[in-house]
Amino acid sequence: MNTCHHCSQPFEITDSDRAFYQKVEVSEPTHCPACRLQRRLAYRNESHLYQRTCDLCQKGVFSLYDMDAPFPVYCTDCWWSDRWDPEAYGRDYDFNRPFFEQFAELLTVVPQACTLQLNNENSEFNSLIAYSKNAYMCAGSYFMEDSYYCRKSQYCRDCMHSHFLDHCELVAYSTNCKNCYSAHHLLNCRNCSASAYLANCSNCKNCFMCSDLNEKEYHFKNQAVGKEEYERLRKEYAQKDPKAVMEEFMAFNQSVPKRNLNLLNCENSTGDYLSSASNAEVCFDSFDIQDSKYLTECVTVKDSMDLTCHDKEIQLCYEMVTGGESNYQSKFGVCSCAGPNNSYCLSTFYLSDSFGCISFHSRKRNCILNKAYSPERYAELKARIVEHMKSTGEWGEFFPIANSTYAYNQTLAQVYFPLTKETALAQGYRWKEEVERGDGPSAALRCEACNKAYRTVPQEKNLAGKIGVESSSKCLECMDRHLLSWKNPRALWPRNCDLCHASMMSSYAPGRLEKVYCGSCYSQMVY
Repeated sequence: MNTCHHCSQPFEITDSDRAFYQKVEVSEPTHCPACRLQRRLAYRNESHLYQRTCDLCQKGVFSLYDMDAPFPVYCTDCWWSDRWDPEAYGRDYDFNRPFFEQFAELLTVVPQACTLQLNNENSEFNSLIAYSKNAYMCAGSYFMEDSYYCRKSQYCRDCMHSHFLDHCELVAYSTNCKNCYSAHHLLNCRNCSASAYLANCSNCKNCFMCSDLNEKEYHFKNQAVGKEEYERLRKEYAQKDPKAVMEEFMAFNQSVPKRNLNLLNCENSTGDYLSSASNAEVCFDSFDIQDSKYLTECVTVKDSMDLTCHDKEIQLCYEMVTGGESNYQSKFGVCSCAGPNNSYCLSTFYLSDSFGCISFHSRKRNCILNKAYSPERYAELKARIVEHMKSTGEWGEFFPIANSTYAYNQTLAQVYFPLTKETALAQGYRWKEEVERGDGPSAALRCEACNKAYRTVPQEKNLAGKIGVESSSKCLECMDRHLLSWKNPRALWPRNCDLCHASMMSSYAPGRLEKVYCGSCYSQMVY
């Protein structure tokens, strides 16, 4: 067993892990899988946006970076334009100094995009979004329309306050749902409509407060009721306190046996909320993945390890966060997109065969620290740099936490690995004190969970009425935590099926109240 250099806990490196590390030519990790994930998440800010001016055109913009950022920040149009050249910031590699120190210096001068967006309309108040229209705070989403506060969703319209929606319409307060319509408070549902308060249901219509059902209509608490009785119950519950209804639903949901892992069309795979996976190990919230390990929130990935929010036609990649799109043999990247054979690159698009570069946005190759070389000179320098990094102990490690462009409490790391300010600072992370603002469309609203002032947009209230729910009484951060609380933690435990007693892995920890079945026993119960 190895000992994690960060948390001092033991962790295993298997023979198959070592074979992969040899294939992608990296050293074995010194951090355990959880600490590696935490370190990557500390480089992803989704929801902390600020008003500032573009340092090139001086236009007012919403930005992932406040005015105190140490580097220039450009609006989306300026960053993608040819009005500046990232190669102008290039410099020679100094073999007398550590690589990460040189990269940190480059990071202070190269312009960053205010928010990483691509081909959107009327969707300025977003980060990491593409091909969307009239979207607001839909981080990590694409092809969204008239939707608000929908994280990591795609091909949806008229949806709000949800996570991981796929091809949904008129859906609110839901997570991990596909092809659902006119519904709210759904967990892990597919092809459900005109329903509310459902968990793990498929092909259901006009169902209320049900769990683990398939192809049912007019059901209440998993029991068939007539249409008139169903409508009466819906009217009765519409008059109740939504918090009390949610508590009743969660209690009922807990009483229904669960499948050990939420897997759909998966083969030889472990993890939770996986779809169309083959030979995937310890992966979560991902689909169309193959021969991979330690993936979170990834799509169409093959033969890769330790990727987070890195999507679309990815192969032989390692320790990457954000971005993606046709990456091959790339490693240690932050929002490195559409560029094969890159290492240690940050916010690069269409750059290939490069090392330690920042903010490229056109087709370039053979660059080191933003300086271009001939293919022959690049190959020679890269080999020397890798050997130099091995001697300093840097090669094979993701970017240090000190190099993150965000404070810890601005990132997803604080969501999944919450720390106090004192602990974060002691561990070397930065911390940003947020100033409560008094402007915005609904500045008088106070979060019922944390009492922080938060704002809404008028469209949210209109959409809430259309779906038949109330507007959120929580700020975005607390609502995100609320949605996360519906799901099991991203961890696996060995346990036995409560029906046939077969050994299995499960995201339900031993000792929990739910009865948990293996896949075979669960299928016999539901289908």
